[in-house]
Amino acid sequence: MSTGQVPRRKSCEGCKSAKRRCDLAFPTCSRCLHRGLPCFYPGRLRQTCADVVANIPTSRSNEQLMDVSFSQNWTPDDAASISALPLHPTIRGLPPREMAIDPHDGVDIFSGITTSQEHDLAMTKVNPPRQLPDVLANRLQFAVDVLKTIPKMVVTENKTPWAHTQLYESGMPREMQDAFACCSLYMTKNDINSSVLMSIFDSKINVLLSAAAPKTPIELLARVHALILYLIMRLFDGGIRTQPSSDSLLALLEATTLSLFSLIYIPDPSEPHDLLPIAMEPIMSFWESWVFQESARRTVMMVFYFVKIQHFLHGKPLSTCDGKLGLEHAWYQSAHLWNAQSAFDFAVAWTENQHFIVHNADFSAVLQHATPDDVDLFGKMLLVTKFGINETKAWFYSRGGSL
Repeated sequence: MSTGQVPRRKSCEGCKSAKRRCDLAFPTCSRCLHRGLPCFYPGRLRQTCADVVANIPTSRSNEQLMDVSFSQNWTPDDAASISALPLHPTIRGLPPREMAIDPHDGVDIFSGITTSQEHDLAMTKVNPPRQLPDVLANRLQFAVDVLKTIPKMVVTENKTPWAHTQLYESGMPREMQDAFACCSLYMTKNDINSSVLMSIFDSKINVLLSAAAPKTPIELLARVHALILYLIMRLFDGGIRTQPSSDSLLALLEATTLSLFSLIYIPDPSEPHDLLPIAMEPIMSFWESWVFQESARRTVMMVFYFVKIQHFLHGKPLSTCDGKLGLEHAWYQSAHLWNAQSAFDFAVAWTENQHFIVHNADFSAVLQHATPDDVDLFGKMLLVTKFGINETKAWFYSRGGSL
């Protein structure tokens, strides 16, 4: 990864050489994807969907998974080298990750929004954005409203729907500390102090854009979280017009997320939900690993989700492939597990409450068997996006709850 500022997004090298229009899809454009060509963007990691999949270990034994540890001595030369490292440790007995879907058969929770609806977004190009048109408000307004509250949530609750409240319990990396501080300042912004705050934001963002590659997985995850926070504050506050462009932040976010993706264990819905050990020591180890892994899984989902929403709010048309369709993803839908604040609470929630694995945006098991109390804020955001606000409200109501 370059240590300088990431340039504005441009056509990939293949489309530029062929003098063809590039749809700028991430991590590989539609033209390169359909032709099986490598897709290289100026200023980004030279990595395609196929490269990401190829770098994911698929035959590592369970014993090796348990013996893996990431120490402070881990110093890759750049973020690209992270993808060659083994998966983050998980509990003994979990199978290695497998890529089970074809790159062309992926599931997109935005698939129901048609091209004709995309052109209705011209009115949303102002900052702060106005209410979305009615058709899109049915799917996206709920998530937009949640995103607006994220800076305050970070400061007052030490969490987001994709970052567990205990994730940084052992120490918050410097880049996330800076973003946390900027969120605090963002909450105090007014006409008098806005110029000073913008100067501080410029400084912190420039430091992040020019920083060396993260040295540990938690630093890598923290960088993604920091980038998301800066982009959220820029998106929803027209007064924050920092010097580094949003394209630079997005390019770094996408490249860093690709590296994070290779560290994630993808659970399968068919896996048996075994009881946890009685002894607390292995439960502690499992919970700490789960907090990191689940935060990372949700964060990767959130990056693709946020990029889509940002495109909507700026009136950009949807590309035919946003890059995530060929990448397997899954996360745990369980408010009880996600809200557990200790290993003991987690073990109780695991044993006494049902939990669901949402694999490739398949909510079938959740819709059939879950109760409203099982669904946390992250799940609500994705349910509304996929099924619509009224349909989701109806599902909650039919089970004695409310959205």
